[in-house]
Amino acid sequence: MACLLQKAGLLSTPLKRQVHISRIMSALGPQDARQQPSGKKRKSNDLSREGHVIPWDGLRSSYADTHCHLFTTLETLKRDGDQSIPHNRIDLFVKQFFPKNCTSVVDIHCDLPLRDLHEQALSLTEWPEGFKYYFAMGAHPHVAQRYTDDVHKMFVKAMSNPSCVAWGECGLDYFKNPPEAHPIQREVFARQLTAAVSLDKPIVIHTRDAPDDTLSLIREHVPKSHNLHIHCFTSTAELARSILTEYPNSFIGITGVVTYKGLEHIRELIVSGELPLERILLETDSPFMVPKNAYDWLAKSRPEREKKRRFAVSHAGMIPFVAEKIAGWVNEGRIARGEEETEIEAVLDVTRGNARRMYRIEI
Repeated sequence: MACLLQKAGLLSTPLKRQVHISRIMSALGPQDARQQPSGKKRKSNDLSREGHVIPWDGLRSSYADTHCHLFTTLETLKRDGDQSIPHNRIDLFVKQFFPKNCTSVVDIHCDLPLRDLHEQALSLTEWPEGFKYYFAMGAHPHVAQRYTDDVHKMFVKAMSNPSCVAWGECGLDYFKNPPEAHPIQREVFARQLTAAVSLDKPIVIHTRDAPDDTLSLIREHVPKSHNLHIHCFTSTAELARSILTEYPNSFIGITGVVTYKGLEHIRELIVSGELPLERILLETDSPFMVPKNAYDWLAKSRPEREKKRRFAVSHAGMIPFVAEKIAGWVNEGRIARGEEETEIEAVLDVTRGNARRMYRIEI
């Protein structure tokens, strides 16, 4: 059966057998705009609300977005001029934007000062039927200087909530941060690692331009059996190999950033099998990093007036585009080794199981 996205030229790597995606989209034409409420006037080059909704009507597999920032995503839309959803109603946002196949999220609360956003989320009542909202809480390295004993106590308290499935994101980010900011980042990261381990909480790790220090602190403070999610992985192949080898319950988070240039080493890890499907988590890190192939789809499927517009945000409806990219890379390696190829739905199925194991959740 022909693959619609292959036909549309969205798979850049030729395969002997196409990634099986033909059932996933019942149509590549525009959505019925009547299905979604319109907001106030948007920025001139951004898509309308209905333009952000991506049809995956034929998709059979369910999946989780294992790392997103729902309140930030909704706030970004509102700054873009869309006032059609109240500022704190992420349940309505999920209902209107996400396909039914996205059955759960891990919403990350990592900014300081703390707000009670997780409590607001848990009090909402209009989630899609069967949808499961989970959250994680920690201090992003950019706010390490604001980390206090009171903040630490609030994090520890939040960990007792049944819907809180991890500590994080926490870690190191040396990108554009002066060297004098690094020691406090390391101190706060170490403190959070120690606390998460003492509470037996999975850890979501942010690392950017700090592979050696990240690995050193993990080795110092985290037992080999602990569950780790190296979120939005863009670091070195050496760090990935070390984490995957030394920590058997670790997973590498893949976002839409891998659909752009500059991360050839991640493709090579997947093609070679060093980063197998069984160690990958799918995530958006929304509202950031719209997958490039979402724009390829836009150019092929939307009316002419929308083809050059931009997505104001990423969201969980774009995860199948990331899964498609991964399936193409997996199949590059399998073809070279004479192995049976995979399909996009297999990628979603396997990574859904990975999310269950990492976060000990139902999806």
